[in-house]
Amino acid sequence: MSSVYHIIGDKDTVLGYRFAGVTGDVVENEEQARKAFQQATAKSRNGILMITEAVEDMLQEEVMAYRLKATPPFLTVVEDIWGKRGKRRTLQDLIFAAVGIRIVDEK
Repeated sequence: MSSVYHIIGDKDTVLGYRFAGVTGDVVENEEQARKAFQQATAKSRNGILMITEAVEDMLQEEVMAYRLKATPPFLTVVEDIWGKRGKRRTLQDLIFAAVGIRIVDEK
């Protein structure tokens, strides 16, 4: 985790954050998520570690234990492209939620 921000999540979410200059690890299952989480939290560095809701669901015990330590990198959970727990959102909706600008007029 060399930058200030780092994300662990699905391919589409990590790719979106990479466009903004955020490093990340793509994970597809619990084993990969656990390995990426352990690597990202192994060294205490100033920064923010973001994980998607799906990764949080896979690693509930590890996430809770890490939060109780309250050491850097600090942990936050972000929505993936599916939105809050399952409803897929369009790219336009994600951009609007992030910056408050509609890139396509709604009709």
